[in-house]
Amino acid sequence: MIIRKEQPQDFQAIRRVNEEAFKGTVEADLIESIRSSDYYQPSLSLVVEAFDGNIVGYLMFSEISLEAAGRSRFILALAPLAVLPEYQGSRIGSKLMEEGIRLAREKAYPAIAVLGHADFYPRFGFISSEQFAIRAPFDVPAEYFMLLELYDGSLENLAGTIHYPAAFSENN
Repeated sequence: MIIRKEQPQDFQAIRRVNEEAFKGTVEADLIESIRSSDYYQPSLSLVVEAFDGNIVGYLMFSEISLEAAGRSRFILALAPLAVLPEYQGSRIGSKLMEEGIRLAREKAYPAIAVLGHADFYPRFGFISSEQFAIRAPFDVPAEYFMLLELYDGSLENLAGTIHYPAAFSENN
């Protein structure tokens, strides 16, 4: 299997992966909304291609803003991370996360935010956003809204609120 950046010819397969992984169209529709926004980062949207050429996993990072002390700073949102059900449990999601984090660091983003499973994301260094005094823009239990500092101290003195672009609310 290889991990590579998504290409336009992958879009239908990516949609299928997300529909099957999440048993619905919400995440697949979100991806399409993000792709048509200014916050889309094509170099941070990754697929896992199996040896037979089929796409079996997907990860997308897009820009969101952190509003702190009257200033705004771009960080990344992870949404979604998907693996076809028959490939789940084979470390594909973990490998996507590791590569995505590596690429995000290369691009010098300060942090990644995720709304997700409290037992999965901490293994990559994500911790509750409350530990940074950074709030989610919606009502969610603290253990599910997490941040990963991509560099030591990159969120220091940035207490505030995360703001998601409209693409994230268009599909709810």
